[in-house]
Amino acid sequence: MKKLKYGLLGTAAALAVAMTLPVLSHAEPGKHGYGGHIFAMADKDKSGDVTKDEFRAAAEARFAAMDKNGDGFVSKDEMQAARAEMRSKYEERRGDPAERFARMDANGDGKVTLDEMKRAAEARMAEKGRDGGLSDRQAERIEAHFKRADANGDGAVTLEEMQAARKMHGGKDDAAHGGKSEDRHGDRFARLDTDGDGKISKAEFLAGADRMFERLDRNGDGKIERGEGRKGD
Repeated sequence: MKKLKYGLLGTAAALAVAMTLPVLSHAEPGKHGYGGHIFAMADKDKSGDVTKDEFRAAAEARFAAMDKNGDGFVSKDEMQAARAEMRSKYEERRGDPAERFARMDANGDGKVTLDEMKRAAEARMAEKGRDGGLSDRQAERIEAHFKRADANGDGAVTLEEMQAARKMHGGKDDAAHGGKSEDRHGDRFARLDTDGDGKISKAEFLAGADRMFERLDRNGDGKIERGEGRKGD
């Protein structure tokens, strides 16, 4: 039986895509974010990996949750509503932005430096029992996030800059992306709607989940190791 092991950010985020198809939640730099939460939900036996049966069961549960009218199909409107609901739950789990910012702002000067952001990420990992510091890839992701947020290039990020960066990066401001965010989700719906009838059946949805599971097994060894699901690995 194939097994799926999640790594930091990459595989967890890919799992979020697979479970929601195409609801996409963004993991926060330096932590697992909602992708990790979805993994924990799918890992029913808490073994630290997700079997193909568990993966399919989670996809089936997600399909049932999206099929609000119980007609056995998921419409584009139902898919979009599920995406909005999932993002809302993700934001609730993340808590108040000002409180998160204050935890990173170690010296209380109203700004967060790159070092403070990295230390905060390491602290979050330690709280979850993941000691050992940041990997090179995690550090690179945090540095990229910091660079996006530091709008004026002064080497520090304010709360306002951080909120603006998350809004842009999360695709909440479609105008800033030329409307491409909505186009991407439309494309994902079309890929799942293989018969082109404007709705997704359970069979189509599960077939999409199966394809994602196989895609995550990048080296073809029947399991996904830490970080294997990341693009470019």
